[in-house]
Amino acid sequence: MRVYHYLETKWALDDMRRRRLKLSKIDDMNDPYEFECVRSNHAPSQWVLDNTKRASVEQYAVLCFSRSWNNILMWSHYADRHKGICLGFEVPDDKARKVEYVGNIRLTGDLSEVSDTEKTGIIEQLYWTKYGGWCYEEEIRVHSSREELDKETGQYFVSFSDQLVLKEVIAGARFPMSKKPIEDVLRGYAQDVEINKAGRSTTRFEIILGGHSF
Repeated sequence: MRVYHYLETKWALDDMRRRRLKLSKIDDMNDPYEFECVRSNHAPSQWVLDNTKRASVEQYAVLCFSRSWNNILMWSHYADRHKGICLGFEVPDDKARKVEYVGNIRLTGDLSEVSDTEKTGIIEQLYWTKYGGWCYEEEIRVHSSREELDKETGQYFVSFSDQLVLKEVIAGARFPMSKKPIEDVLRGYAQDVEINKAGRSTTRFEIILGGHSF
């Protein structure tokens, strides 16, 4: 599956140089309802849901991607107002999953009274559901254990591998540099990585490839 990650230029170049990608901590993500899309009016069951979130926060983090590279809002919000870079990766289909967007919190009762199948569905919702206002992100999510701690920054990273293969680099429509800094950090990669420059369509509100040269 091809997925995309938007970054400011300095972080994109650093990640390419170090061949790694930062994991997002579940309790530090920008949605205050992360892992809060299901609630129970049964106190012991709500404790179970809360405990599931606490355990997940301690054990896991998330790689957040988008399905598309030409999302105007994503370029604005995550790639320094179109001055940054979008990285395209190949990840295994069985590791990645689309986020489901919903309009309301799901309310449930006593979890001891529901089937195992329904319990599994509730836990799935905690992991893979977000408030519908975020749907513009077209998020693809990969859950990962906290692996590599950078002691300098206190952040966790996942190294590029056959499970996370960098395939393309797209510089934003307002990218202020030449192509050279990107080429420099890609030297030594075993696989070919395609480099492109984004631009603006003159006939539609759309980000396109090849609109401008470096």
